[in-house]
Amino acid sequence: MKNNVLSIVTILIFVFTTQNVFAQDMHGHNKEGHKFSMFQNLNLTDTQRDQISKLRLNNKMEMVDLKANLEKEKIGMMELKNNGNYTREQFISKVEAINQAKNKIAISKANFEMDVYQLLDDTQKTEWNNHSQFIGERKEKRMMRQIKEIHVD
Repeated sequence: MKNNVLSIVTILIFVFTTQNVFAQDMHGHNKEGHKFSMFQNLNLTDTQRDQISKLRLNNKMEMVDLKANLEKEKIGMMELKNNGNYTREQFISKVEAINQAKNKIAISKANFEMDVYQLLDDTQKTEWNNHSQFIGERKEKRMMRQIKEIHVD
């Protein structure tokens, strides 16, 4: 009995310590998770790289605040539901606040993309457009595949 428990604990420790080795490969990402294959294909100048790095840092700083605001709005919705006895207007107001927070995040992402896009020359813009044309479509297909896998179980 003691040997069985010891072997199970050993196996669990082994599994938990090696899970990062077998984690899904982040193809096209560097160690920090940034997409870099598209930027490598653009043949950016040093000036463009510096400008994009500054834009990225500013965008990340802004995103921290925007995402925190979204979480606050979601918590406000949970608080409303926990308190109970709320009106349609209160509920709709919370939903609208959450959607406004999401819209601010989307607009910030779009502004960042356009700021980067404006730094590119014509050939780089063509490459950017060719590479990013189906990104949303790929994301949608990936999400649908994950949903199907969940329903198969």
